Amino acid sequence: MKQRNTLKSIPAIIFCTILSLAVFSACTRTAEGPTKVSIYFLGASVSQDADVIEAANARLKQLGLNIIINPVWGDWGAGERMQNALDTADTSIDIVFTCSWANNYVPNALKGNLLRLDDPNNNLLEKYGKEVKAAIPQFLWDGFKVNAGSGPGIYAVPGYKDYAQLYTWDINNTRLSELGYDINSFIWDGKIIFDPVFEEILAAAKKKYGTSFYPLMPEKDNFIRMMTSNDGDMTGLTLITFPFNPNNPSLPRDVPVALIYEDPGIMRVLDKLHEFFQKGYIDPRVALRDDAGPGGAIEAGNYLFNVRVYAHGFEAVASKDRGIDARFMPISKPIVSTMPVQGSGFGISIYSKNQEAAMQFINAWYTDRELATIMCYGVEGTHYRKNSNGTITINTDSRAFFATWRNGMGNIFILPPQDVEGPAYFEEFKAYNDAGIGTNFLGFTFDPANVQNEMAALRNVRDEYVNSVSTGNVNPRTNVPVFIDRLYANGMQRVLDEINSQLRAFYAGRK
Repeated sequence: MKQRNTLKSIPAIIFCTILSLAVFSACTRTAEGPTKVSIYFLGASVSQDADVIEAANARLKQLGLNIIINPVWGDWGAGERMQNALDTADTSIDIVFTCSWANNYVPNALKGNLLRLDDPNNNLLEKYGKEVKAAIPQFLWDGFKVNAGSGPGIYAVPGYKDYAQLYTWDINNTRLSELGYDINSFIWDGKIIFDPVFEEILAAAKKKYGTSFYPLMPEKDNFIRMMTSNDGDMTGLTLITFPFNPNNPSLPRDVPVALIYEDPGIMRVLDKLHEFFQKGYIDPRVALRDDAGPGGAIEAGNYLFNVRVYAHGFEAVASKDRGIDARFMPISKPIVSTMPVQGSGFGISIYSKNQEAAMQFINAWYTDRELATIMCYGVEGTHYRKNSNGTITINTDSRAFFATWRNGMGNIFILPPQDVEGPAYFEEFKAYNDAGIGTNFLGFTFDPANVQNEMAALRNVRDEYVNSVSTGNVNPRTNVPVFIDRLYANGMQRVLDEINSQLRAFYAGRK
């Protein structure tokens, strides 16, 4: 009878060799192969990424990491989808973009949706993130500390980008010049929308470029905030005033916050926006949720006025990408507060099954120049080319199918600058950050634990009204009072009292 080829029939030395190889293999590669790590981005426009993923995975292998990536390229409306993934315990997402204004960082940390990365019982930052800890300034790590359920600590890796926040008018100077106006003859502050010449320009643009051209693109929430020198709403509701002095942002101190729609200055802006909307100067699509129409028009240079938070050097990049002379005229001095400090970051979902691999990927991505370049700009030769002075030139054709939001791509200071920015761009960027002036809210974070039910109810009311009200699409005199009544009926006063109580404690501690 023929003997079976079982382990008993294998010579001992061969068996031991096989066993050793099996153990080594298990340490370097699982039976299923490399660990797939999913990461959710914001502000991207990507339809083709197979070559980018292949290049990134090849680089991860060169770095000795047994990881492959699965990027989910969310657009500007992806914040709600990311939040839903966390709230429904979706295990398919490992890393999520999170910040003070989308997929809100502090509330998600407080709700237990994000992993504490420096948990003393399993300190992933200490195990796998020593390089990223050294690469990010301590100032940003301090700004990301949250006293959440797992204790006071870090629940996301800060994005290293602009933390000085400059409110600006985004102006298509090519068209402004075609209309016969000199950009330097105006004071571009929040009062200019009430200047008769501003409306004269809007009317001239409508007449010259046709009825399908909309010269004014007011971003919801952002427009009224910038016109009235308010910091971002640190509750994430986009309903609360956090005012600062545009000429001296560190003043005033100890200002009680209020419902933004009860501010007389805001109502003046809303009245003017509605007037502009009725005259056909504003694209109706700005009031639609998750609509890419206005954004696409801006990217194509098919606009006249917009507002945006400016990042150093964006003027040259925007001009090249849009094919126009794009100018960004400051509305206020650059400010630093909790909002821009927490303006970009990446957290690991508490529901992820690949938490250690996720931390290893973040560490490599934030610190390896080649991997960061692939993730942000794509593949050399297809998406960009290198120049002898250390800059890169973007292939503008590839932007149609692969375009990321650079300031939402981890550590931008290890990336090569673009040719239009110049070799010294990132050094200049650091100086721009250093010039930011801290507001009276710098360091404050809101803990919604005592008003969670009210916050949820207020978000529902906000979603029903805010897009149309804040972009001029409806008459504010008839709609805002109803909006306000609904907000107070759903707990607005309790939320305001809680914020101001926490602010008083914050100021007392700081003094």
